Amino acid sequence: MPEAQPKPAPPQPDLTGRTLGDFHILRKIGAGGMGQVYLARQTSLKREVALKLLRGELNENLTALARFQAEAQAVAKLNHPNIVHIHQVGEADGLRYMVLEFVEGRNLRDYLARKGPPDLPITLSVMRQVSLALQKAHEQGIVHRDIKPENILVTRKVEVKVTDFGLSRFFTGEAPATNLTQSGVTLGTPLYMSPEQVQGHPVDNRSDIYSFGVTCYHLLSGEPPFRGTTAFDVALKHVQEQPRLLADLRPDLPPDLCGMVHKMMAKNPNDRYQSAKDVLRDLLKVRDGLTVVTAVLPSGTANVQPAVGNSTGALSLSRSGETPAPHAPVRWGLVLLVGLACVLAAAGGVAFYVGRNPSPEPHAHAQPAAQGPGLPDVKSPDKLTTTRERELLAVLNTEGTRPEDALKASVELGLLYVKERRFPDASERFEKLKTRAAEWRDPIASRSGNLAARLGVAVVLAQDPKTAEQSNKLFVEIITEPPPKFLPGGPKGPDRNAASVNWVLLRHPDLSGAVSDALNRNLTNLNKTKLEPPALEQLRAPQRVGKKD
Repeated sequence: MPEAQPKPAPPQPDLTGRTLGDFHILRKIGAGGMGQVYLARQTSLKREVALKLLRGELNENLTALARFQAEAQAVAKLNHPNIVHIHQVGEADGLRYMVLEFVEGRNLRDYLARKGPPDLPITLSVMRQVSLALQKAHEQGIVHRDIKPENILVTRKVEVKVTDFGLSRFFTGEAPATNLTQSGVTLGTPLYMSPEQVQGHPVDNRSDIYSFGVTCYHLLSGEPPFRGTTAFDVALKHVQEQPRLLADLRPDLPPDLCGMVHKMMAKNPNDRYQSAKDVLRDLLKVRDGLTVVTAVLPSGTANVQPAVGNSTGALSLSRSGETPAPHAPVRWGLVLLVGLACVLAAAGGVAFYVGRNPSPEPHAHAQPAAQGPGLPDVKSPDKLTTTRERELLAVLNTEGTRPEDALKASVELGLLYVKERRFPDASERFEKLKTRAAEWRDPIASRSGNLAARLGVAVVLAQDPKTAEQSNKLFVEIITEPPPKFLPGGPKGPDRNAASVNWVLLRHPDLSGAVSDALNRNLTNLNKTKLEPPALEQLRAPQRVGKKD
C-alpha cells in the first residue's frame, strides 16, 4: 500500500539579523529540502561564511539529523579546491547548523538563465573542474547523487565549486550513511537523475557521471535533454527515451565532445564512462585537439573541426566547403612545412625587433606559466561580459532610446562594472544616468532614473570599507528626503518616499540585490547591528522589496 504523501513543510522564519553563537546572519542566499542557507559573518575570524541551517521541524527527525551529520562528514573528507569546504558543525538556540566556505559567484543554472551557453573554452574548463571534484569524491567512496547546475558554483574567474552533498552516501560498504535512504525511495532532481536512480535501484559513481552528462548537455545546448509536465514524466524519459543529438543542436561543437556527453548519458551504467578519470582523459584529448590546430594552422587557411574520438586521435582538417572522408590521413608533411614557415617568419620578426629594441635586461627571460594536468582556464574573465557590455552601450548610444530602456541598460551596465570591480567606470555610468534622467520630460521616469543612479553610486561606495560611511549617508539621504509633489497617492510623510524607492527596486531586481549586498557590507564595515531608519533596514532583505503588509 503506497505511503501517504508528506505534508508541505511549514514556511521557515527569516533569520536575517540574528546572531547564532559566533555567526551574525546577514542575508538569505538559498534554500533546499533540508534547510536554508544564509550569508553570515563569523565574528571571531572576521570572515564571511555560508551558514546552512537544518529546518526547524527536522531537528527532532533522527533520519534528517543523520543525513545532516553524514553530509558534514562527507564534505569534511573532501578537501579539494573544486569542492565547497566545510569549516564546522554546531548548534545554537536549538538550531543545528553547518558552516561552509562562502563562494562569491553564481550557480550554473542562474548563469545559463541569464547568459545562455558560455564559449567553448569556458565550458571545457567548467567540465574539467567538475570532473576533478567528482574524481576526488569517488576516490573517497562517496557518490554525490544530486549533480545538477544548481549545485555547481562558478566565480567570476571561472573557478568551480561543487556543493550540496546532502544526498551523498558511501558506496564502498562502510557503515556511515548506508541506511539513510530506505529501499525504493528516490532522492535527487528528476531533470538530472540517472535511470537507476529514478527506478530506486542501487547507485554508484556512474550515476553521478550520468547526472554530470545531463548537466553538460544543458551547459552546451542551453536546455536539459528531457522536459515534461510532471516530475514523473521527466523521470520516465530518463529511463525510456534517447535525448536529441547534441550535434544537431550545436553543429559548431567538436564531434567528439558531443560523443563524450552522450556516452556519459548512456542508459546502461556499463556503457558509460566508468570513472571521472576517464572523462578527464577524453576532455584532455579535446583540449589538445583544439590547441594543436590553433597552434599549427595560419589564420584563415582552413575550417578546422577537431575529431579526437578515434583510436589515433588524429585531427580532421577541411577547407571551406569540403568535407573530409572519415579517417582520412592527415598530410603531416604539409602541416610541418606550414608550421616551419610560420616559425621562421616569427623568428625573423623577433630578430628584427630585438635588433631595433635592445632589452635593458638581456639576461632576463620570461618563464612559461606552469600548467597543471587537465584543461587550463584559457579565457580571461573579462571576455565573459564584453559582448553584453557592447550591447548595452549600443542601446545607450542609440538616438531616440526610450527612457525606460535607457534606465534599464544603464543600471545593468553599472552593476556589470561593479561585478568586474571596475568601480570608476561604474560610478561614471551612474553619474551619466543621473544627468540623462534630468533631461527626460516624463517626471516619473526622471525621478526613477535619479533614484536608480544615486542608489547605484551608493552601491559603488559600499565596495570600499573606507567609503562605507559615505555610502550609508547617501542611502539615508535617499530614503528620507522629502518626496516630490508630483508623486501619485499612497503613504504619507517619509514612508511615501520609501515607497517610491521600493517601486524602483521592484522594477530592477538586480539593483535591489546589489543594494541589499551594499547595505550588508556597510553594516559590517561600520560595526552596526542594525541600520537606521527602519525603512533602510528593510532594504537589506531584497525579497521583501515592494511587498505590502
